[in-house]
Amino acid sequence: MVWRILGGIATSLLFSAFESWLVAEHNKRGFEQQWLSITFSKAIFLGNGLVAILAGLFGNLLVGSLAMGPVAPFDAASIFLAIGMAIIISSWTKNYGDSSESKDLMTQFRGAAVAIASGLSLPPLSLSHTYTGEA
Repeated sequence: MVWRILGGIATSLLFSAFESWLVAEHNKRGFEQQWLSITFSKAIFLGNGLVAILAGLFGNLLVGSLAMGPVAPFDAASIFLAIGMAIIISSWTKNYGDSSESKDLMTQFRGAAVAIASGLSLPPLSLSHTYTGEA
C-alpha cells in the first residue's frame, strides 16, 4: 500500500514538474499570459498526442519490420531520453520559483494540504448514467 501511495506521488510530480517550471519561467521572462495557454494547447496536441503516435509507429517498425526484438522500443526510448536529458541540461536554466515568497517547507506543505482538503469537499461524480450508444 505504501508503494502505491509513493508511486502516486511520484507520478503526480512527474506530470506537474515541467508545467510548474514552464509557468514560472514564462512569468519570469514577462511573456504575455495568452501565450501560456497557446503553449499548453500545442503541447497537448503535438507533445502528447502526435509524439505518442509517432513513438508507437517507430516502436512497431523496430519490432516488426526491422526484427530487432521485443525490447527494441525500450532501448530506443532510453536513447531518446538521454538525448532529451542532454538538451535540457545544456539549455534550460535552474528555476527556484518565486523568490518574493520565502516560505519554509512546512508552511508550503500546510498550504498544499489545505488546497487538497478543499478539493475533497466537491460533490462526488454521479456514476449512475451509463452510455447506451444512442445519440
